[in-house]
Amino acid sequence: MVRSAIDPIRPGASLILAWQIKHRHVVIIGGGFVAAGRLVNVLEADAKVTVICPEEEELSKTVQQHILDHPESTRLIRRAFRDSDLTTKFGEHTVAATSLSSMTPVSTSGTVTGLDLASSLTAHRNLQDRHGSDHSDYSSDDDTEHFSEPAVDMVLSAIDNIPLSTHIYNLSKRLSIPVNIADVPPQCDFYFCSTHRDKNLQVAVSTSGKGPKLANLIRRHIADHLPNRVGDAIEQVGILRAKLRKMAPGPEVGPKRMRWMSRFCEEWSMEDLAELNEQSIQIVLSGFKDDVVYSAEQVKEQQQLAQAQQEINISEIVTAPKVETVKARHSAKTEVEQTARLILVGAGPGDPDLLTRKAARLLEEADIVVADRLIPMEIIDIAKGEVRIAPKKRTSLPIESDQGSNAEVVSSDYIQDQLNEWCLQGLREGKTVVRLKQGDPFIFGRGAEEILFFRGHGFEAEIVPGISSALSAPSSALIPLTHRGSSDQVVITTAQAKGGVLPDNFPVYDAKKTVVILMGVGKAKEISELMQSSKLGWPADVPAVIVENAHCVGERSIDATLGTLAQIVEEHEAVPPAVFVIGWAGSVLRRA
Repeated sequence: MVRSAIDPIRPGASLILAWQIKHRHVVIIGGGFVAAGRLVNVLEADAKVTVICPEEEELSKTVQQHILDHPESTRLIRRAFRDSDLTTKFGEHTVAATSLSSMTPVSTSGTVTGLDLASSLTAHRNLQDRHGSDHSDYSSDDDTEHFSEPAVDMVLSAIDNIPLSTHIYNLSKRLSIPVNIADVPPQCDFYFCSTHRDKNLQVAVSTSGKGPKLANLIRRHIADHLPNRVGDAIEQVGILRAKLRKMAPGPEVGPKRMRWMSRFCEEWSMEDLAELNEQSIQIVLSGFKDDVVYSAEQVKEQQQLAQAQQEINISEIVTAPKVETVKARHSAKTEVEQTARLILVGAGPGDPDLLTRKAARLLEEADIVVADRLIPMEIIDIAKGEVRIAPKKRTSLPIESDQGSNAEVVSSDYIQDQLNEWCLQGLREGKTVVRLKQGDPFIFGRGAEEILFFRGHGFEAEIVPGISSALSAPSSALIPLTHRGSSDQVVITTAQAKGGVLPDNFPVYDAKKTVVILMGVGKAKEISELMQSSKLGWPADVPAVIVENAHCVGERSIDATLGTLAQIVEEHEAVPPAVFVIGWAGSVLRRA
């Protein structure tokens, strides 16, 4: 059960859908300005269109041009509407002989196509069609009774004749054909939205027929604020998604595909998505098997490394710099370096109000801030000096190389090496460098690794602790990690040990033990199965709470049990960063 407030039902809305009408038969009655707009809408959706426009009505130049430009998918009937038009398949209309007598001969079916239109439009403007043009009582033609199902998929009336429009509406309803009568909302099964299109992106704004002009203003405002190249981004994501479905077909992997694609789309910027190409897509897809989503920075580095391997002997890259680096680490610090200062600062769970005073002050004073990217901008914006933002993930990238596993070692540490190098650059210039880390530097933050690295280069680090999400997320979800009678032991663990696998020392069941698991969203099923195994002995009904985006925008907590954990993660599409809290303490204050 989701603990966030449930929005009330607000009746009166339209159901907004993306209607697939490719090769469907659409009948448009009318030939003026409104009909022209409708024609553009349905042609862009690849429909087959019959336009019925009486001889006495002016035919819009836009309609004329589109029919000329799309002869295979349009037909023009220059006469009054007949009831049988809604039971006639595309291309099978027959134009009355009297209407054709003064016109250039047309196709054998008697239908005016785009190819025939140029010569036909200039003649016979004033003739009245004497076949079916009299709709004074608007009764149905007899031949509509002989059709078991409609040959028309959509009817669009764009005429000013209210009685005829009402008749068309009633006839369409009787034939179960979706219909839209322009400017008459009560006689519309659907409305046309004000739309913005950028390749495969379509943004639709609807006022449910109340204010079309206002919808246009809103649409323009939205379009003006969309990210650059969003259409290109969607194109590339579509290519990647198709390759993923081909690589991992079948319904049994459907939930994993959807969850992985969701993480990928959330973690990449629109600009980076738009830059995807065949090579980078293959690199991204290589992480799917292990449920890894590589960041855009990791993929770019992988491409650069692959390029370098083609131009330079890989052994020179791996071995030559190490000699120089070792010497540098043991050389005495320069006078400038002696003024340098390095501080590892915990940014806490993400809420600026939960920063320590010292952390906030150091951010303002630092010359350089090297920050984890998942840290909210509200915190990073406190910095007054130079800011360098790191990639989101630090998983290893597989590199095809004749160096085998050595190549993987190079790329797996590359991101961390880059962070360290940024800090070293500042320290060697005698600057104050803040390494801003999520949560607390010493709780699954690689803080000790960084201290050892900088110590090897002659720099000692100061530590400013932060509130770890391992502690703050349970508090935010009303889960006491310790409670007399329920929990007297807390275990904090990760689901991503070295190599991206589960740790081999997951805790054995104890009724008074609470387990907090970080980075577990992608391994919910493995966690559930491992903890319920005979080796660990956790019961299936023990509470398991998923806390997502604790203390940040979009925070939510979701109740599950250990047995339903994987199912709930999939159903609610939980995404990182999220914390799992497993144990009976989860039921002390939370109520179903």
